[in-house]
Amino acid sequence: MLEPALLSACCALFGAAIVSDLGGRWIPDSIPLALLLLFALYALTGGHLASVWTHIAIGAVLLLVGFALFAFGGLGGGDGKLMAVAGLWVGPHDLTFFLIGLGLLSLCLALFALLPFERTRRLRANLPFAVAIAPPAIVLLALRAFSV
Repeated sequence: MLEPALLSACCALFGAAIVSDLGGRWIPDSIPLALLLLFALYALTGGHLASVWTHIAIGAVLLLVGFALFAFGGLGGGDGKLMAVAGLWVGPHDLTFFLIGLGLLSLCLALFALLPFERTRRLRANLPFAVAIAPPAIVLLALRAFSV
């Protein structure tokens, strides 16, 4: 009974990250931190994880990628942290689907920003990447919650 509640809370937090990023182009540190704490609770309560260490390794690699992209101006710091915690939750079995979804939505976001309208031109300098990071994580976690 606890597992679907934890997964649903994660989906809500990922949704909050989207709303925050769209509204003010920043993701509060409290969102990735809450997702990290929920993952610890999920792992401690015996959530269906292949290996906690594999999930942690995926999160660490995505955090390094996020920080590298942040250093070169490709992502915001909050986007990098959100991507890392999404990878932590998604894990090895769904990582391919998450990365494909992230890539496709990033492409759609970039193409949208290239449209010849004033409103989309303003997006170009600071894209809200939570819009690309969170939906694949939400879909995968929602499917996991409903399959419990």
